[in-house]
Amino acid sequence: MNKLTYLDDCQLDQFILKKILSRFGSSYEVKCTASGNEVIAVLSQNRLDKDKLPDIILLDIYMPGFDSWDFLDKMQSLYQTLASPPEVYILSASKYPADIERLKRYSCVKAFILKPITKEVLQKLIRQRESRFTQFSTLEAQN
Repeated sequence: MNKLTYLDDCQLDQFILKKILSRFGSSYEVKCTASGNEVIAVLSQNRLDKDKLPDIILLDIYMPGFDSWDFLDKMQSLYQTLASPPEVYILSASKYPADIERLKRYSCVKAFILKPITKEVLQKLIRQRESRFTQFSTLEAQN
């Protein structure tokens, strides 16, 4: 079973993500948290056991009291030491060009996703992941 870790301080967004994944029959086990330190600890402690590592990390870039850039720096240093490095996707309700350019410097970051996350965007992300697409991209719902 695929594993997804969702880092977001908004419990409503966590609920919506779980609901979307369950509605389209996704095979992802979802863990939600607002603690980047918790995720880094899990990655560090289990770095050699790919069965305990998430396949995907969704990270809300702007959370009160949490520096996502610090998380990404720690993630980037751990990335190559992990038995099965997770793909990191950044979520934000704001699309700042400077942030997107900065995100491209992190090899662990695969895409930027504009909130709100939708079923279509999640399906596109999963298809992109399954096809082993490696170029940084921006995913957003079509209006």
